Amino acid sequence: MDFNDVMVAVRDSAGQSLDIPEKWGQGRATFGGLVAAVMLQRVEVEIGIQRPLRSLSLSFVAPVAPGPLEMQVRLLREGKAAIQVQATAIQHEQVCAVMLASFGSDRESVVQVEHAAAPTYLGPDEVQAFPFISGLTPDFTQYFDYRYTLGKMPFMGAQQHEMGGWIRLREASSARVCPATLLALMDAWPPAVFSLLKKPASGSSLTWTLSVVQVPQDCSGNDWWQYRAAIQSSANGYSHIDATLWDRQGRACVLSRQTVSVFA
Repeated sequence: MDFNDVMVAVRDSAGQSLDIPEKWGQGRATFGGLVAAVMLQRVEVEIGIQRPLRSLSLSFVAPVAPGPLEMQVRLLREGKAAIQVQATAIQHEQVCAVMLASFGSDRESVVQVEHAAAPTYLGPDEVQAFPFISGLTPDFTQYFDYRYTLGKMPFMGAQQHEMGGWIRLREASSARVCPATLLALMDAWPPAVFSLLKKPASGSSLTWTLSVVQVPQDCSGNDWWQYRAAIQSSANGYSHIDATLWDRQGRACVLSRQTVSVFA
């Protein structure tokens, strides 16, 4: 199932458990970006939220395996402008992930600070595509088109603390981008700390916090998106990584901070 097929399945299975498809794995777990996207999509379907997503926080408690996944959605509070929702993903009676999502209507404000401009990269057609190699690269990467332009690929012993490039969905779809798609595009990149390692090692996201600046109405998941991640700190087996995703017009769309457990 392609990404948009999974999102349709989430909408069609409202109120029931969802079958997480195979071929979306990263090691022994399902790709965290897909888990986050599925949970957010279920929140929007079950609560019927019409307000823009502003932020979310996600704790990855246990690996999600292919197969049935139960999701519980709870409306915590609905105010005049903001809505707070909690979603819990459960598999085999084990909590696998917990999400807190905040939605809010626009407010009038005299404060306006623009995020930093998109970095200047070589164009996606000027750099080599990152290949999908079955049995070597994670299964889920077959659904994304990557073009590295900053830093090095995983396990190449880089000295640079930044990593990034271009990304888009491989599937042919003109569907307008939605917050769930942005989550997947943002998380599809490997943790930047992997670039510093000289040989393959395991790692997993512990927590993930995102702020949504905007969801452009004139872009799709098939457009090229710019990504840049910077390691803020790494010690004692945990790395703290900040990242930004810009759209094709150089507009900042999502800001991210991730705590990653590194087993090396």
